[in-house]
Amino acid sequence: MTTPVTNPLRSFALIALSLAIGLYMPYAGDKPGAAVIGFLLMLAAVLLAVRTARNRLPAWARRTVVAACAVIAAAAAFSIHAATITAPLFAQPADVPSVSEPAPSPQWAAAVDRARTMVRAAIVEQNLPGVSIAVGTGAVGMDGGPGNPGNPGIPENIVWAEGFGWRDVVTHTPVTPVTRFNIGTAAPVVAAAAVASLGMTNTGTDSAAAWSPGHNGEPEEDFPGFTGIHDLILRPLGISAPRQPLPGDRATFYVPTTFWQDPTADPRLGRRLMYMRDLACCADGKAFYSTPSDLVRFALATKADSVNGELAGGSVMSLVMRRDNGTVVVVTSNIAHANTSALAQKVADIFTAQK
Repeated sequence: MTTPVTNPLRSFALIALSLAIGLYMPYAGDKPGAAVIGFLLMLAAVLLAVRTARNRLPAWARRTVVAACAVIAAAAAFSIHAATITAPLFAQPADVPSVSEPAPSPQWAAAVDRARTMVRAAIVEQNLPGVSIAVGTGAVGMDGGPGNPGNPGIPENIVWAEGFGWRDVVTHTPVTPVTRFNIGTAAPVVAAAAVASLGMTNTGTDSAAAWSPGHNGEPEEDFPGFTGIHDLILRPLGISAPRQPLPGDRATFYVPTTFWQDPTADPRLGRRLMYMRDLACCADGKAFYSTPSDLVRFALATKADSVNGELAGGSVMSLVMRRDNGTVVVVTSNIAHANTSALAQKVADIFTAQK
C-alpha cells in the first residue's frame, strides 16, 4: 500500500514550486507583469510556509515573517527583472549576427569590412537589439531603374545592405536587409507621390495594432498571468504555439524603460516593448515603416536632404546624403534613442574615403 503524502509534504512541494516559478518569472525579460507575477508567487510561497509552521510560531512572529519576506520577495523579483532587461544583449562585437544581401562587390569590400566592424561595436556599446544599414551611390531615375535580379527587394544601385542583431529579442530572429523598421517622424519626408512613382513596396503605413498585436500596455492586453501560463507551462509542453516574431518582416520595437522620465533615455539602462501609445508622435497613431534599401533608393531618386526619424522622443532612423559625391547612407534601429545619426555619418565617411 502506498503511503499517502502528508499535508506538510504537500505544502513543502507547493512552496518549492511557487519559489521556483516566482524566481524564474522576472527572467522573462520584457514580458508584461513578469516581475509582479514573480513577486506574487514568491509571496504565496512565504504564506504557505508560514501556514505550515503556524502551530510552531506565535501570531506576532508569523506576521513579522510575512511582512519581512514580502519585502524581500518584491526586492528579489524586481532586482532580477531589472538585471535581465539591462544585461548586454551581445557580450562582444564578434557575437553580433548579421545577414548581408547581396554580397558587396570587390570594389567596396574594404569599406564594408571597416563599416561592419564599426557597426557591431556601436551595437554592443549602445546595447541595441538590432540595426539595419544600406549604402547607395550614384542616381536612379524617377522610374526607379532596373531592380536587382538576385533579390528584387534590393535595388541594383545599393552597394551594401546588411542587417545586424535581432529583430526580435525573445525569438532571436535576425535582422535582414528586408526587415521593415518603423521610421517615425521621418515618414512625411517620403512623399506619397514619389513612392508611388518609384514603385516602392516597403514604405508606407500600418496600424499600431499591426506592430503590437498583443496591444502591449493597453487595457485590452491579455492579463499578464495568461502570458506566464503560456511561457512557463503550455509552450514548453508543446500545447501552445511557440513565440513568433511579428509577421511581415516587421521588427519588434522597443523603447528605453526610462524614456518617460528622462528625455535623454539610454538603451543601456533597460528596454521594454513599444506600447501602442508610444506611436502618439506619429500621425493618427500609425506606424510608418520602410527598409534602409528603399529609403536609399528614394533619396537617390528625389535628391532628398538628410533626415532623422524619431519615435517616443528618440532617434530610430537616420538618412545621410552626401551631395558632393552622391553617397547615401541609411541606418535604422528597433529601439528608440539609438544614436543612428552618428553611426550613419561615420559609415558615410568610410565610403566617401573609399571613393
